[in-house]
Amino acid sequence: MSDIQKEIQTWINAETIAGRSIDENRLHQYIQQLAKRHNSTPRDEFNGLSPEEMYNIMYHPFSSQCVVELNQLEKEQYERIPLVRQTLFLLKTLSEKELKLTSLGWLPSKIVAETYRLGQPEWIVEEYGAKRIFEYDIHSVWMARSILELLRWIKTRKGMLSLTAKGKKALSDIDMAANEILRCSLTGINLHTFDGYDEDRIGNLGMAYSVWLLNKYGSEWHFGDFYRHLYEKAFHFPGNYDAYETRVLSRLFYWLGIVEQRLNKQVGPPFEDEYKKTDLLSMIFSFKLGLHKI
Repeated sequence: MSDIQKEIQTWINAETIAGRSIDENRLHQYIQQLAKRHNSTPRDEFNGLSPEEMYNIMYHPFSSQCVVELNQLEKEQYERIPLVRQTLFLLKTLSEKELKLTSLGWLPSKIVAETYRLGQPEWIVEEYGAKRIFEYDIHSVWMARSILELLRWIKTRKGMLSLTAKGKKALSDIDMAANEILRCSLTGINLHTFDGYDEDRIGNLGMAYSVWLLNKYGSEWHFGDFYRHLYEKAFHFPGNYDAYETRVLSRLFYWLGIVEQRLNKQVGPPFEDEYKKTDLLSMIFSFKLGLHKI
């Protein structure tokens, strides 16, 4: 018997002992009150959020109903977000000319290099000093292209990449385009695309919850395991939860510029990365509990 069933039975017993009759309407009214109280009660496994708040995180992410809301920014603010800069650059480049893809369908390395320079440094370039870089190695560039494809702003035909009619229309309102790019990066792209982990739901599901956790705890440096355990506590999937740090922290959040990332050599070996929120987090998102912004 669940806790709710026990509570209903306790109420029925108390009403019976008190000599009060219980009809279908009274029982239905009590169950409604009980469900409302249950859904609005903070839960430890959700880090103090209620089931109702978690429902909105899952089904209305980054909306006005959610504890994490995506802000409407201005052009200068969007240009501070590395992944948005990269994606807009690709969009504008394609407005000037079509791009001939490689024989395997990747972006030409010259465009990859130009797009990469607008984003966050990636270790495969910075550590190894590669002179030529390719789209399949630079995941942020691959992500930028994937966003444009998912939005149906670009198309591939006979080995050439070009804008669609929707893509040309998006260029007429850069603020709107940047907002769509940002929203798509958070809710549209399957981050499983860029790694070899089997379980594709880890990290992708409940992205607004991960943003909320970063805001709550990100004032101090924490290892990826810290956030991984909090996420795993709320979402119980089979599979390797190491995927969470890779997909969410070291990639998406880093590409968006909402986390700083550093290698902590004080603990280990093996040495691990730790993360801290940046001021871009509060620029991009508003946070609230219930109806109150925080």
